[in-house]
Amino acid sequence: MNGPGAYAEVIAFTLPGMVIGLLFHELAHAGVALRLGDPTPRRRHGMSLDPRRQLDAVGVAALLVAGFGWARPVPLNSPYLEGRARRALVIAAGPLSHLLVAAVFAATLRIELATSGLDIDGFVTTAQTGSAQGIFTGLLLQGFFINVALCIYSLVPLPGLDGYALLRNLVFPRAAALFLHLEQWRWGVYLVALLAVVLPAEISRGGINPLGAATVGAASTLFSHAVVPGVTPIFLGLPNIFMAFS
Repeated sequence: MNGPGAYAEVIAFTLPGMVIGLLFHELAHAGVALRLGDPTPRRRHGMSLDPRRQLDAVGVAALLVAGFGWARPVPLNSPYLEGRARRALVIAAGPLSHLLVAAVFAATLRIELATSGLDIDGFVTTAQTGSAQGIFTGLLLQGFFINVALCIYSLVPLPGLDGYALLRNLVFPRAAALFLHLEQWRWGVYLVALLAVVLPAEISRGGINPLGAATVGAASTLFSHAVVPGVTPIFLGLPNIFMAFS
């Protein structure tokens, strides 16, 4: 499934779940910080469901082009969050929120399947776009998939991501120079990571796809064991600009 139409379809089915997931990711950071005594998110309007406040234009564009991106970080004030454990809780809230959102999509999907009689076994979203039920089911599938993928992606130890922040919070005093170098050359690190994710899949025609294996593999395993046992749906996958020119 390639070409401009396929790329547009992937974006259309993925965008709603992605926006919802990124909104709740940042709200989870803010909510836990407030609970632990940091009033900064409320003072700086970090507790908002307005996508214009929470989403970062460059991060969303990167997600649509390369399959991974970021939202606008909620403002926090570290003096209110003394201790590594408290900071770790705030950081971990973001990735964990994606699992909660994925669970909501999964539960809604179970209700939809129970009431519609739709057969999810071997369900292909692109073949079901002629019916409202098929489109809704496809959106739920992609909403579940993209939030599992975003949880995994946000735990990658790259500067600016929660996985990096967690690692830095735990071991910075022992490797301060390494973290400072990574942050100084973060755009070079991003470029290397982007090439490492996108190029192998394109060169091998999908044969080597580490990010796809981690995200689709994890989502499929969760779906077949916890959502609809014994059934593995066909996800559309993450947006990738190369799809439009293949």
